[in-house]
Amino acid sequence: MTLFQAPSHEHLSLAKHLTSERKVEEFMPGRGVVTRWERIRKNNHWFDALYNAFAAGHASGVRLLEEERVKPEPRRKMSEMAEDKRRQRGLVDHERWNEMRRRWG
Repeated sequence: MTLFQAPSHEHLSLAKHLTSERKVEEFMPGRGVVTRWERIRKNNHWFDALYNAFAAGHASGVRLLEEERVKPEPRRKMSEMAEDKRRQRGLVDHERWNEMRRRWG
């Protein structure tokens, strides 16, 4: 994956900054689950800058991907569904006919 056009050592530097902290969740009596970030490496200012830029962009209405809006299908009447079922079966309901033949031999 290429995030930006740069020499590979710069990509490695960014990767180290982005992975310089890890999320730790602990249960604290009286407070519940508390989330904190534990520092793994000293340098993380690129991570902080990127995070703040994303937050500012989101607050300004910037979105990377357009949200897909799906129109719900209109509800069908029971009579329409029954009519479709009748059309699929044809004049004779073969499944029911075979069931009757099995019962009466």
